[in-house]
Amino acid sequence: MENVGEKIRGRRKMMAFSQLKLAENITSQSAISRLENDIFTIPLNELMDVLERLNLSIHDVFCGNYLAPFHTIQQELDECRTSGNYIRMEEIIASECDEFWKQSPELEGYRQWHLGIIEYSKGNFKEALHEINKAIAKNSTNEWMYEKVAEMYLAKGNILSKMNIDAVEFYKDAEVYYAHSGKKSFKLIVKVLCNLSISYCKRRDYGRAMKYAVKAEELLQKNESTFLLCEILYNKVISLNVLGYSDEATEILEKSEYLYMMGNKLELYEKLKNYSPENISS
Repeated sequence: MENVGEKIRGRRKMMAFSQLKLAENITSQSAISRLENDIFTIPLNELMDVLERLNLSIHDVFCGNYLAPFHTIQQELDECRTSGNYIRMEEIIASECDEFWKQSPELEGYRQWHLGIIEYSKGNFKEALHEINKAIAKNSTNEWMYEKVAEMYLAKGNILSKMNIDAVEFYKDAEVYYAHSGKKSFKLIVKVLCNLSISYCKRRDYGRAMKYAVKAEELLQKNESTFLLCEILYNKVISLNVLGYSDEATEILEKSEYLYMMGNKLELYEKLKNYSPENISS
């Protein structure tokens, strides 16, 4: 029965239920609290009613590695969003009936969010905004979804920017939700900060633009993104030179000096700039 209480607590939060709301007309709030702490003193019939309200089966809760259908669907949509596979995204949404999506505010929000992304991919910006606004409304008070709400606000800002509408306030909303989510997806927050910097440049508010650019740069350095990219480019330039593609190697090198400076790897840059088999191997 490992992690059973955690699964029940997680599902309750995902559905935006308080313990009192989950217990209503079934059992007591204290019984729910005990369940979430893996203390099973609740009668079986009450446990089954609690699980039914959470749209969980006994199998969902007591089988260690089992992923409930809603988790599987969410993972598939996440993968499609990351890869930009909008056709598959549309197929996944169409594969489930309305009742499935209405199991929880999270699932309904997921559907609306990804419908918005699909509309955006087709250039239907107003329809995309309509769907994403509905998704945000469904989950803006659901702590379980704060990181995803940050992504939704980022998407909303990007759509408005495409429409040449100032999106600063929505990127700031994305930053706030990310901060409250407790998550560690630095790639997401770097995108948010980058878009804030761009948006403030459009406003000609260069002081704030610089502030957000510096924050994004610091995050990249902290997470070694620039450091690793420097190492990758170093090996690529060496390989291109050895393979006889010196013009392509030179072109990459000419564009990458600032990147090496950011990554505190200027000594590598100098080696590449003065390339020879001897100084590379030393």
